[in-house]
Amino acid sequence: MIVKEVRKLKTNYQVEFQNGYKLTIDEDTLVQYRLRPGIEVESVEVLQKAMEKHKLLNKAIKFASYGKSENQVIKYLNEQGMHNTYDAIMSLKKMRIIDDYKMIRGLQNKGYSYLQLEEKLKFYQFEQKDIDYALEKYNEKIPLYKQFKLALKKYEKETDYKKKQQKIYRYLMSKGFNEDSVMSVMNIS
Repeated sequence: MIVKEVRKLKTNYQVEFQNGYKLTIDEDTLVQYRLRPGIEVESVEVLQKAMEKHKLLNKAIKFASYGKSENQVIKYLNEQGMHNTYDAIMSLKKMRIIDDYKMIRGLQNKGYSYLQLEEKLKFYQFEQKDIDYALEKYNEKIPLYKQFKLALKKYEKETDYKKKQQKIYRYLMSKGFNEDSVMSVMNIS
């Protein structure tokens, strides 16, 4: 089939062939196949498949922009009908839309307790080896001190020392911190 005319629409292009068939494609597909009047195209199905692949990639970009891990994006693409996700994932990594290690570091810096961090890492479906490595390198003391300062500020109006200490203890325990660590921070023996 020979391209008769290429017409610009609002966001896409309409390619008209000599037999009267019209096809709407995006700019990337137009450039990839170098479509212009007078060029012969082997088959329209190839163009349609390229369009579908590009639409799925755009959906994956939108999905991943909400802070998703690589495994979550792969699962999403499989649900959308794309079975060979390697190229899509590599292009998302190249565009720096998904970066598991950066996301793990960001979760580590959020001030979660060890248990909360483990739960978040599992929620984002990271590989087990990445979860183990992140938890191995995680220091729970810094977020514990931050939460302790918040608790002191939160319960500063409490006049009874014993009640204040109990409330701070319960607050820190509810955040998922280790009992021994909480007791050492609060100087309770």
